[in-house]
Formats: sequence, structure tokens, C-alpha cells
Amino acid sequence: MRVEKVVILNDRSEALGGATSLALLSARLLHAASLQVVYVTGDSGARHDLPEGIKVVSLGGRPLLEQPFPQRVRDGLDNAAAFRLVRDVIAGEDTPSTVYHLHGWAQTLSPAVFRALAPVERRLVISAHDFSLVCPNGSYFNYQTEQVCALTPLSPACLVTHCDKRKRAEKAFRVLRILRRRQLISLSKTEALIAMIHPSMADWIVRAGASRARLRVLRNPVTPFRRQRVAAEQNADLFYIGRLQPEKGAVLAADAARAVGRRLRVIGDGPERDLLARQYPNAVLEGWRSHSEIAELIVGARALIMPSRLPEPFGLVALEALQSGVPLVAFSDSFVAREAAGVGASFVAAERTAASLEGAVRQLDSDPAVFQASHAAFDLCREFASTPESWRDSMIDLYEEQLSRVPGTVEASS
Repeated sequence: MRVEKVVILNDRSEALGGATSLALLSARLLHAASLQVVYVTGDSGARHDLPEGIKVVSLGGRPLLEQPFPQRVRDGLDNAAAFRLVRDVIAGEDTPSTVYHLHGWAQTLSPAVFRALAPVERRLVISAHDFSLVCPNGSYFNYQTEQVCALTPLSPACLVTHCDKRKRAEKAFRVLRILRRRQLISLSKTEALIAMIHPSMADWIVRAGASRARLRVLRNPVTPFRRQRVAAEQNADLFYIGRLQPEKGAVLAADAARAVGRRLRVIGDGPERDLLARQYPNAVLEGWRSHSEIAELIVGARALIMPSRLPEPFGLVALEALQSGVPLVAFSDSFVAREAAGVGASFVAAERTAASLEGAVRQLDSDPAVFQASHAAFDLCREFASTPESWRDSMIDLYEEQLSRVPGTVEASS
């Protein structure tokens, strides 16, 4: 059976992050492909940019971090209003050819969304944009030790480890939220498909008990900053693009650039902006820029530094830059950096240290090495992502795989 309607569910409808931008893009692409689209959002739905013809159903909720802690715990574990909203959407919209695609749920919709989706689980696709589905803090990263976490989620060792970026109470809440999700949907037995944005995520998700048989790879769509190769070997400046917060490593990038005597163009904003402005005269703070504005700036890039302290499942800006001919500098455990290194397009730091990152940046002193890496990036890195059209087609393939599992209409649960 061919899919005719897609109900997309996501915490937000305003494109303030990667997952929401992708959820909105999927709605537009599917609608343009003549599918009926319903977009269910946890926020007010007042600031989306979706075209007419897409039905938007809003909860009117607020992200958890904007709520008092007691209310955050209540709504974060099981948002009763979100359950009722999704239950009612299913009752009003479901047909045998309807598929449900869940993107973000942890900030507003809560695990309650899985309770509501249980009757249509065999026609459900869950996007794993990060590790929030399985890891209490969503990142397999210990924010206290600033180390990648090798523990099994919810194992005894995990439960006694304070890894949250804020407080132990936050870790306890996040553990309870994952336990609640496990009660409502078992990833070892689910009939839903889990769409990972990178194949290297599989072992991390399976570590938490998910069935490998239900995992699928759906690489994010990438539109390069530029259609013509950036002549990186002729440039001097290094670039950093992203949020300015400790786990993203902007200060590490500034340290490495200063150590080798290069200017760092910083595109982004966040709590580390003032620190960078005070202590790094080699850093030019460009603020947030649009895709087209970055395209104009990045013609002067010798390389992009992506020194994230977290395991980065994808790294959208890295691929946007690589496909423009800009080499990548990153830690070797970055999924994209490993792939790019395999074709000679990235310079990797073997260890998660400032000294190792500096050593990788020093390799950029060789014009021939940068020339080769730039051509490899431009010519060979397109295979590491989807185009918007191929991404849409792959999504539809996943939906129709689910519809082949003997779908049927459902009745609303109480």
C-alpha cells in the first residue's frame, strides 16, 4: 500500500535547532510530493513557516527548561495534555495509509507521546537525531568529567554517575524519563522503525537494548554552502560554525587557531561569546548568519574546525563545508570526521586534547595538503549525506515499509 498521509510530531514548530528544521523540511517536501501532511507541535504553532495545505495542530506548551522544576518533572515524565492531543489527532486523522513520524519529544511532548502512539506503533517511524531516545542526558557524554561515556544507559554504573551538565537532581529526572519511555515502548520489541542519521549510531543505540533489526539509516539532507569549490589552499582563515557553549568546543578552536597564528572566524552565538571576545583577539565574532551569508563568508576559509566534545552523530555544518571544498579539522571520534578522513578530506586529532587539536591544525600549513583535502572534500563527500530529494524518497520508502506490515485503522484509546 502506498502512503497517502503523514502525521509528523515534534516538540517545536519554529526552526531553532537541527531536528526541528528537519521536521519542518520533511513536511514541506512531503507536501510538495502531493502527500497529505499533518504537523503536530508541542509549542503554540504561531511561528512556523509551513505552506498552506499542511494542517498544523499545536499543544501550546513550553519547553521543559522554561518551566519551574516541579512542573518540569510532572510534564517531562508524562504530559497528560500531549497524550490527549496526540490521541485525538489519531482518532481524527488515521487511515490505513497513514504513517506517523516522531522527531523531537523530550522537551515538550514527553514520553506520553509514546503512550498515545501505541495503537499505531506498527506504522510509526522514530527519528534518532541524537541519543535522547536511549541516554538520560541525550549525548553519551559526561559533562562533569568532559569525557565520552562508555557506560550502558540505566546500568548500575550509569545510575550512580553524575553526568548531567547541571545538577544530580536533573540526572535523576532524566533517568526517570528514560525509564518511563521504556515502560511505554520497548526498543527491543517495538514494531516501529528507528531512523538513525548516521550508521555509526547503531552500536550506541543497540548498547541501550534496541533491536538492531528495527534500525534504519536516513542520512540528513545537505545543501552545500557553495556549488563551486572553495580554493582553500589560497586562504588563511579558520572557521568555526555553531553554538558557543562548552560542549561544542569553540574555545578549543580559538586556542588552536591562536597557537598556530591564524585568525578564527566564529559564526554563531551563545554563552561563551563574551569569553571569546575578551580573551581571543584572533577571533572574529560574526554572530549567527544565514546559509546564503555563510556562503559568502566561507570563500575565505582554509578549513572548518569542529572540535565538539560530544560524540557528534552527524555534523550538518561540517558536511555543508566539506561539500563546498572546505577541509575539516575535528577529533577522530567524530563520525563525519572519520568518514572524511577515509577519503583524505579531513585532518583529525587522535586525542581529545588541546595539544592534539593544535597538531591537526598545524597540518594546514602545507598548501599541497590543503589543496588535496579540498578537492577530496568537494569531489568525494557528497556520498556522506542525502540531497533533499533523495532524503524525501528514502523517508517515503520507510513509510511504505511500515505500511507493508498489515496496517489497519485504530480506535482512540481512553
